[in-house]
Amino acid sequence: MTQAGKSAFWMAGLFMALFVADVTAGAFFRAAFLSDVMEALVLAISCSFFVTGILLLEGQEKGDESTTLHREEETR
Repeated sequence: MTQAGKSAFWMAGLFMALFVADVTAGAFFRAAFLSDVMEALVLAISCSFFVTGILLLEGQEKGDESTTLHREEETR
């Protein structure tokens, strides 16, 4: 996995941890520290970083694919 892919997954995890901490604090202690709009933004940012990491991982796997296998699939 590339450094950019790892960074994207780490950022997604950090934003998801922030979201989970806010939801947990609001549910159990009635002390949510983010507004509803901020919660939605944090969740959207986390999902965006996760999708970016997945796309980078898929792009890396496509680059590692052998050309022989690709030509065999085309001739069938």
